[in-house]
Amino acid sequence: MRIMKCYLQMVFVATVLGVAALGCGNNYQLKGKITYEDGTPIPVGMVHFDSGTSLSRGRIQSDGSYTVGTLKNTDGIPKGTYKVYITGAEVAMETDTRVQRMDAMGNPMPTMAGYRQLVDRQYMNASTTPITCVVPVEKNRFDFTVEPPVY
Repeated sequence: MRIMKCYLQMVFVATVLGVAALGCGNNYQLKGKITYEDGTPIPVGMVHFDSGTSLSRGRIQSDGSYTVGTLKNTDGIPKGTYKVYITGAEVAMETDTRVQRMDAMGNPMPTMAGYRQLVDRQYMNASTTPITCVVPVEKNRFDFTVEPPVY
């Protein structure tokens, strides 16, 4: 019984130390800014860093800035090479109140606002994005520019 208790304590200590070692020093802090070529920031969305085995992300702020997290919002990103893509970069368009849709009975129907993408389609998923990032980066900062969508 005493041997079993000692064994379980050793397993517990090894597990705690192993988990602590995994959490220490494996992630790099990463911040940045996403803009168009003229310097105008992308004001909304999520930026994703996909290595194929790890996915980290950051919420894009109104000034185009972001901070990357893996398990938490700002816990950083593991070392590696990443494809960088953007989702949710869209804004509601104004509805045209001059155009009124009618139902079959002739009653006015509410119109839904459409959404306008803020970045070109190529930046919207890992398989088509031209942006890559190798972590760690100098000064823990990765700024990049994107093209607006073509309509």
